[in-house]
Amino acid sequence: MRLGNLGAATWPLLALTLAGCVSTRPEPPPAPVTRAKTQATREASPAGDAPRALVPPGLRLDSRVKPVRQAVTLELDPRQETFRGTADIELALFADEPLRELWLHGDELTVEAATLEVNGRKVAVSALPVGEHIALVPEEPVGKGSASLHLEYTGRALANEDTGVFRAEEDGRWYAMTQFEALYARRAFPCFDEPGFKIPWQLTLRVRAEDGAYSNAPVEHEDVGADGWKTVRFKPTPPLPSYLVAFAVGPFDVVDAGRAGRNGVPVRMLVAHGHAAEATWAARVTPPLLEKLEAWFDSPYPFAKLDVLAVPGGPGGAMEHPGLITFGAQSMLGPVEGDSVWRQRMFAETQAHELAHQWFGNLVTMEWWDDLWLNESFADWLAFKVINQWQPGWRWDVRRVESRGQAMEADQLVSARSIRQPIQSSGDINGAFDGITYGKGAAVLAMFESWLGPDAFQLGVRRYLQAHARGSATTKDFFRALSIVVDRDVAPAFSTFLDQPGVPLVSVELQCPKDGPPRLALSQRRYLPLGSPGGQDGTPWQVPICARYTAGGAEGRACTVLSEPTGTLVLDGAKACPEQVHPNADGRGYYHALLAGDGLERLARQGGKGLSVPERRVLMDDAQALVASGDLDVAQALTLATKLLRPEDPDLVEAAVGVVGSVRDEFVPDALLPHRARFVRGLFGPMARRLGFVSRPGESEDLRMLRPSLVWLVANVGQDAVLRAEARKLALRWLEDRSVLSPDAASAVLGTAASGGDAALHQRLLQALRATRNERERELLIGALGAFRDPALSRASLELMLAPDVDAREALPILFNQLSEPPTRVGAFGFLREHFEPLRQRLPRDVSMWLLASGGFFCDAEHRQQAADFLGPRAEQLEGGERALAQALERVDLCIAQRKALRPGLERFLAHY
Repeated sequence: MRLGNLGAATWPLLALTLAGCVSTRPEPPPAPVTRAKTQATREASPAGDAPRALVPPGLRLDSRVKPVRQAVTLELDPRQETFRGTADIELALFADEPLRELWLHGDELTVEAATLEVNGRKVAVSALPVGEHIALVPEEPVGKGSASLHLEYTGRALANEDTGVFRAEEDGRWYAMTQFEALYARRAFPCFDEPGFKIPWQLTLRVRAEDGAYSNAPVEHEDVGADGWKTVRFKPTPPLPSYLVAFAVGPFDVVDAGRAGRNGVPVRMLVAHGHAAEATWAARVTPPLLEKLEAWFDSPYPFAKLDVLAVPGGPGGAMEHPGLITFGAQSMLGPVEGDSVWRQRMFAETQAHELAHQWFGNLVTMEWWDDLWLNESFADWLAFKVINQWQPGWRWDVRRVESRGQAMEADQLVSARSIRQPIQSSGDINGAFDGITYGKGAAVLAMFESWLGPDAFQLGVRRYLQAHARGSATTKDFFRALSIVVDRDVAPAFSTFLDQPGVPLVSVELQCPKDGPPRLALSQRRYLPLGSPGGQDGTPWQVPICARYTAGGAEGRACTVLSEPTGTLVLDGAKACPEQVHPNADGRGYYHALLAGDGLERLARQGGKGLSVPERRVLMDDAQALVASGDLDVAQALTLATKLLRPEDPDLVEAAVGVVGSVRDEFVPDALLPHRARFVRGLFGPMARRLGFVSRPGESEDLRMLRPSLVWLVANVGQDAVLRAEARKLALRWLEDRSVLSPDAASAVLGTAASGGDAALHQRLLQALRATRNERERELLIGALGAFRDPALSRASLELMLAPDVDAREALPILFNQLSEPPTRVGAFGFLREHFEPLRQRLPRDVSMWLLASGGFFCDAEHRQQAADFLGPRAEQLEGGERALAQALERVDLCIAQRKALRPGLERFLAHY
């Protein structure tokens, strides 16, 4: 799964950011059927006995009862909230002693009838709901053997949710879809909702004749009845865990994308009615990406077909269901002409991620959620690799380094989780879908791949997948496969990064003794930013380190593993003292590097000569982090950014923009804001004004991608009057004619115009929002409406989150836009405090957790306390809420400390401008 982004492109660009047959035996006679109660926590016992309390099994189900296969039939009309279903589950019972109850998952379902057959004998049974579980209580205890269970039930498909079975309306047409990862299949049917229970599934959907029905497997049989309904039965799936089962119902258009891969599987795009043309890019890039992955794995796509579905009105992100990958529509669909380059490339990366899951996660599934990294980290890591192979001109290795930097920013918190975090609650499961599992996990894999060698690493992965195909596996299984191939135990080194949080800070000092070759003196400790409550206790990492150096005009490379607090790396190949040393060759190490002595000055003097773009980017990311930890003066970091910057390279300009933009407004005294503006204009102004807001014919895609962040920075942080005036004119023209700006440019133009905009512009944008149903336009307009600084106008924008004609999910970026800017932050948090409960009720349950992040934007003690007091009691009511709030408040503490420490250096630096 690739996480959604809540329309993040509209936020300020620099803000904090289913082999086997299912039983077809006739239904048993009704005699043993017992009607289920609506709520039960105590079992009715024989007359004269006291009732016995039913105690649910906790986070994991009783392993003595296992499913063998399951068939589900659903009658589903997307226009209606209620659906009906039956579930037939074949079971294997392993208990040494007779079982008095059998447990399975079922949440928000009403079980109307239940039938149990054990070892061929019918047993009367009660089905009693207990929280997110269903207790099956037989009239007498049951022992070992085989069993079959038949359940009849009803459930709900909600229109304001995006998990379980949910519905969406578009242009008067209704659609129903599913999202079951991680704990939501239990909302669609009673089941064993854990990843280790991997079984064949067979789905049958009864739908209206005019609706299409789609699921993981190809259609086995379709029958249209005289009642206006049709029955669609799908073929049995290979073994799947419940969270990978998926289906969709509605008037979807089908776009044929041909056949792909070694087995020539059919590929189709499924889109809401009328949107077929917008799936052109998705249909074009999916087959070659599938084939690239087959080649890397040396294994064909492991399922019978591939549909890719754009979820109408859905959130961002995607989900890797075998045979039915789903995407948020805005991520997957784009206009045939004038599409966003950023959207196209991010779709390709996300599609590569979801396709990689067909092997990592689907063919081989994690045994339990603590090994989620075996899914997500691998999919992210391989997506970067495959995109880089498929489109080398995109230089996606730079995107890998960017993702590494983002993961490190999250990993700097003492409250951060480890990649392989013990799972103790459902909140821990939901919390595992974060930047640590995805970004850090991918970066750690890239580091160990480089250390062990790409070919050996690839052979180890293939061995792991072959050994566990169609089954489940653990981290230990992966380590075993990799260790056999490389003939060394990789577990100890790997585990230091998987099982403890934090980023290593490796100090590197060049030493050139007269009596031996040059060497690097190394030491490691945990990276901690200023204001961190953490200490240096913990196990040292086993850090694979590779350095690249230039000595006497010749380039060299040396590697080691730093396993202790200190160590040495001898540069045997250097014939002289190196002119420069890069401490992280190719940018593949997951550590921040502190160049001690004159190492930084040597790099600056050379201007990064001979360094690759990823290596330059890593230096900029490290400089930014070292400023935050107090290990580098802010003036040194800003100077280094200017030295490593190459104006002709958009990727390096983007990186430098990130360094300069990372200096928060709160760090700069008001009197020096004009000085900072002059510094920004001097460094980036000529490039920004040359680039402008409007794309030119023949312009490279890289420049089109750079424009939004660069021009936005100069126009807003740089206070460039010419660009601001141009933004106002272009915004008014765009409101009349959408073709005057590309989607990428429109984001920067509208945001810039709105930041200094008046009531007239606000009214024009609001009218445009209410006049269009185009999701891309609405995303841009909402982003602009969140950028107004005037208190009355910013308040009017916030009220859109409560407007009946606006989806609160699409309007949520307004809140975070305003929280990210000091002039509107207090007002936005005040609005949240005033309307927290109505907002929470309007948002999907899992999205409401994000509201806890609102307290993390402040940079002063008074508002930190205010956030803690208000959000604390609410965090206690949400699974995983306490960790989310702790992370938000820790960010405030870091900001407070860094503001105090960095201001003097900033004042000295900016005084020269």
